[in-house]
Amino acid sequence: MEYQLIKSLEGHQGAIYTICEGPEEHIVYSAGADRKVIEWNLDTLQPIRVIAKSPTTVISLCFIKELNILLIGQVEGGVHVIDIEKGSEIKYLKVHKGYIFDIKYVENKKEIVFSSGDGSFSVWSANDYKMLLQEKIANGKIRDLSINLNRDEACFASGDGVAIIYNLKDWTEKNRIENDGVAINAVKYLNENRLLFGDKMAHLSEVDLLTNRVIQKLPAHNWAIYSIDQGENKDVFAIGSRDKTLKVWDANQLKVLKRFEGFKDQAHTHSVNKILWLSYKNYLLSTGDDGKIKVWQTP
Repeated sequence: MEYQLIKSLEGHQGAIYTICEGPEEHIVYSAGADRKVIEWNLDTLQPIRVIAKSPTTVISLCFIKELNILLIGQVEGGVHVIDIEKGSEIKYLKVHKGYIFDIKYVENKKEIVFSSGDGSFSVWSANDYKMLLQEKIANGKIRDLSINLNRDEACFASGDGVAIIYNLKDWTEKNRIENDGVAINAVKYLNENRLLFGDKMAHLSEVDLLTNRVIQKLPAHNWAIYSIDQGENKDVFAIGSRDKTLKVWDANQLKVLKRFEGFKDQAHTHSVNKILWLSYKNYLLSTGDDGKIKVWQTP
């Protein structure tokens, strides 16, 4: 099976900034500048419905299956909690003063984590939506975070040019990995011993977590890296960039296996903002400023 475009999904009237998995393996949610959260069926490759309408631009989404709720992170720093079954809002969480760039659920602790453009992160109880902690960790934006349950830690991508690692047990700082002052936009744990981060200057760095040192730094794109994800096949990962390209990499040798770019690949015409690698049919999804969701078949 070759890499190929299955379909370009159209339904948004503006840039798409985020996409997440839904309650079933073939369901995803997307949102962005048009303030609509759309539910998609990847079996039929069609939109199902507009699940919510936001008063402001949507930057991040997170669906929590065990609670059947969708969290919608906005440009002004608030998060709407939507009951999917009822189709109604059950809570509005607001403590941050900047974009909610990312939302992650720590399943074993029943905690929800927000990272924000105000340089702080916050931790919330998924049981009663009470805030447990807010901590300022950077002067720049915290654009991304990655959770590693095996290591019991979280890594935050800092606009100050530092990957900041925290203990999940008590939310204390564990390590800081410097990136020469260059803002980090995306982070991803590949496994228990390897961490990747992508930065504003388009470099991809590999961190050896046994020594907490950057062991490789590669010029991966022409413009800023915005998103990194990995599917069930742990031998590969993907990167989306402002340079309009999506690249699939060999995780062991850190070499590009496939580029999706330009007219020949029917790729994005503008910045690739978010990618999502699904177990469903091994689809790799990419979203961007062109307002489209590209559904790519991967081997």
